[in-house]
Amino acid sequence: MSVEDILQALDDECRAECQEIFSRAEKEAKQIIERAQAEAEAIRQDRLARIRAEAESEATAILYSARLKAKNEVIRAKEKIVEKALQQAEKELESLRSRPDYPQILENLIGEGLTRVSGKVIVHVDPSDQKLAEDILRRKGLDFALHTDLRTIGGAVIADDEERVRIINTVEERLNRAREKLRMQVSGLLFGEEVEAAAGGG
Repeated sequence: MSVEDILQALDDECRAECQEIFSRAEKEAKQIIERAQAEAEAIRQDRLARIRAEAESEATAILYSARLKAKNEVIRAKEKIVEKALQQAEKELESLRSRPDYPQILENLIGEGLTRVSGKVIVHVDPSDQKLAEDILRRKGLDFALHTDLRTIGGAVIADDEERVRIINTVEERLNRAREKLRMQVSGLLFGEEVEAAAGGG
């Protein structure tokens, strides 16, 4: 084999080795790029997921706060309407004595108090109810003392002889005791539901 043939063979072998090296390097470079792109995409997706989760969490919080605020505003509005209705009812009760059924109302209020005391009774009424209260107590055949020292739109305070037991059965006191129940009843009539307590009062 001539020198030229040997050189040509070496050149061909060198070219083949170089080509193989270049092909291997190109393949490795392509794999590195693909891995880098996959990692970059994974990072991008992870960031997007975090941003989306944060945005959804913030949107949920804003929505919850807005709904709570709206609910409280509705409750406060209903409370005002209920309160106005109760105030109107109280105002109408100021003329209770002019109603034809007031004598029976007073008798019932006194009678309820009498069930809780015994012996001689002390009855306190508004001066406007003096004659009516005397008639009621006399009809019942009771040993009683009547005092006209109350200022009330109706009703009475009934006590035992020593006034250790006092039953306050005025219209105002009955209204106060029944106020929450009345609020729920009025709210039920107006809105078909019970009034809820607004957050933080109100």
